Amino acid sequence: MADCVFPQGIMLQILTRLPVKSVVRFKAVCKPWLKLFAAPKFIKAHYRQFSDDPVNQSFIIYSLSRHYYEHTMSLFKIESNEKKPTDMEHPYPEIFFRMNFIGCCNGLLCMGCPPLGQAIVLWNPATKLHKFLRLSEVNFGVPEMVSLGFGYDEDGDDFKVVRVVCLNGKKFRAGVEVYSSKSDSWKTIKLGFQFHVFRTKNDAIVNGNPYWLAKISGNGGNSNQVMVWFDVREMAFKKVALGNLEMKEGTQIPLVDWKGSVGALMSSENRHKKGLVNVYIWVFDEGEKQWKLNGPFGPIELNVATCMQCSKNGKIIGFCLDGSLFVFDPEKGWVKVIEMEEAQMCSYEVYGYSESLACVEGMIPVVVNKEEDSPLHFS
Repeated sequence: MADCVFPQGIMLQILTRLPVKSVVRFKAVCKPWLKLFAAPKFIKAHYRQFSDDPVNQSFIIYSLSRHYYEHTMSLFKIESNEKKPTDMEHPYPEIFFRMNFIGCCNGLLCMGCPPLGQAIVLWNPATKLHKFLRLSEVNFGVPEMVSLGFGYDEDGDDFKVVRVVCLNGKKFRAGVEVYSSKSDSWKTIKLGFQFHVFRTKNDAIVNGNPYWLAKISGNGGNSNQVMVWFDVREMAFKKVALGNLEMKEGTQIPLVDWKGSVGALMSSENRHKKGLVNVYIWVFDEGEKQWKLNGPFGPIELNVATCMQCSKNGKIIGFCLDGSLFVFDPEKGWVKVIEMEEAQMCSYEVYGYSESLACVEGMIPVVVNKEEDSPLHFS
């Protein structure tokens, strides 16, 4: 038995299924494993294998606490029997009154400080590493708003932060630059069309590309609502007509990653059960270049206010009229209420998450100063 050696293929199958905490511990076993676990090929394989298992899929829930000046960040495992999420130590200084949770790609989280993106941080909650990005010195003009997007180019193994500077003025004008984790630098992007986004962060991230709802100039001085997205491989903005979504001016719809395609979550009252809602998902068919309706799903046996986000395998999270959170499985029909004790009602932002070994050059450990009434600090 002492001479028993697993074939390399079987060993890799085992290692790529382990939690990040175990892999990090096993770096100390031998130098070959230390080198293996740092290799981009292994990191990608581990994430694909680990995140495909529904047991490892979670939601990160970001909210204001009841004390208002503090934030809470927690992790809820969708397939677990737990009713309460697990608290996370969020790695940004409390001197920033409110940090935007920009999004999550391949296990890395991006956060920024609105309204002008004065601080941007990348963070891996599983490895407890982070990096504050060097801010760009490019001046596009007087900004009305800065919107940040987060993405990942898998082919180039390159995490990217997109900075959209919407400028003051009667006409829609924007300046765009993109940060590359591989080059650790910003690059100005030439736009093929002008637009104005609605929010200080992307509305969704699908296949590593950030998406926004936006306005573009139409005929006769009118504006048209569209969806714009940044292609992280081609380094270019593209636009998609909303078509049969038929949004009214000012209407906000949650854009989501619906099983690898961009989707829009909508709900309407069930005709037969008053007070209950059905869920619909409009999904954009990239091949046919049109929106297709999926649903109805439900009804959900709760007093639903809105649906917010989806997990990788299609579980939907939303909140009720009383402010509580729930998870809904549209295929099986079950619903589960999440108990949130410390959060303010209706202050939630939620993102699908699976842990990973992802790391960018220059990341350092998060050092939290736990002294009372003291902000977080970083080494």
